Amino acid sequence: MTAEKRRRTVLVYNLYLIFSEPLFWGPIVIFSLQTLAHMSLDRIFMMEAIVMGVLVLCNVPAGALADVIGNKRALLIGRVLLLVSTGLFTVMTNEVGAWVANVVWAIGYSLVSGTESSILYQTLHAGGDATDFKKVRGTAVSWRFFVVAFLSLTVGFLVQADPRLPLLLSIPGMVVSLVLVCFMSEPSVVERYSVQAQVTAFKQGVTFVMKMPFVLWIVGFASLIAAVSKVWFFMYNPYFALVAVPITHYGFIFFMLNVTAWVSSRYSHVVEKWMQEGTLVLLSLVCIAVPILLMALFPIYLMAYLVLAQNVVRGFIRPFTEDLVHHHVTNEGNYTQWRNTILSVKETAMQFSSTVALVIVAILLKYTSLQVVLGLTGGICFVLGALCVLQYYRLRNVERTLQDK
Repeated sequence: MTAEKRRRTVLVYNLYLIFSEPLFWGPIVIFSLQTLAHMSLDRIFMMEAIVMGVLVLCNVPAGALADVIGNKRALLIGRVLLLVSTGLFTVMTNEVGAWVANVVWAIGYSLVSGTESSILYQTLHAGGDATDFKKVRGTAVSWRFFVVAFLSLTVGFLVQADPRLPLLLSIPGMVVSLVLVCFMSEPSVVERYSVQAQVTAFKQGVTFVMKMPFVLWIVGFASLIAAVSKVWFFMYNPYFALVAVPITHYGFIFFMLNVTAWVSSRYSHVVEKWMQEGTLVLLSLVCIAVPILLMALFPIYLMAYLVLAQNVVRGFIRPFTEDLVHHHVTNEGNYTQWRNTILSVKETAMQFSSTVALVIVAILLKYTSLQVVLGLTGGICFVLGALCVLQYYRLRNVERTLQDK
């Protein structure tokens, strides 16, 4: 792979990530499903839970397919499916349409989620710049937050003109992301893995996690944050409606939360330098649990802006937890293989925990109110978060004791 192709791929990747998801849909996801597909909130949560389950099941086969046909081709197939999914969401008129679009999205996303990261890492590695992966990817993600923030300002007005308009205007961006993949280059891969080999590696990774208390803690911590964040995100629109936030204000709130995520992502490496690891763990949990509890206890307009706190965590949590894995996984045998396998186990655990959380919330919403469910979510997060913090410091003390010996 030539230096020119590497530079082009990195540049194209930065542009690609900006258009990788529907640009106008984020502020009104649940509103669209309720309005266009005529779904109740509990059925939306149940649908999303099952779709997350489909995503978990598709992860390993999708990774195996990428190994067989190459990351670029797998990414192209995934982008086509995501484009089709966006089109299906745009024309949905009932629950069946929403289900079909969501399942197509899950299959497409399973092909995209790992391959887009792999192409960037392999490209940087081929040029001896693998250590820049976190910085390059973090910068690219931050610019996506920045662009989406400003486009979100228009969403409320677009919905007033036509509820389908934000989805319709998102399609050109999805086309752009598909075209940009064609301009990426992929380094040749010497060794490829079958489905069976990937399943075996995943099982070994699970065994490895279970033998290492700190890595197991990281997986549990990341899964808790992921599950509560997923549930909270799907409650944004219903909560806005509960506290009478005008639809035209949705875009402004999402502008602010995406700017917050952009700042958090862009400068996460700076924050990590001057804040201790334990402080970041505590901050992450406080920014999730406390605002949810306050929103449940005081359902008024101003509380809707507490969603900004979640986006502080949204900006830095993925690089932070991945960095924790890199620092705490011991160097046994082939470190690169173990590192990637453990990260795969962590991602699967996060998706599985989100699936379980969505199912529980769907059942609760059928029998009680949004405010009660929100309070339960915040309370459970607060209790489990406190246990996470205590366990973190216990494990850190054990590590220090072993190092002193």
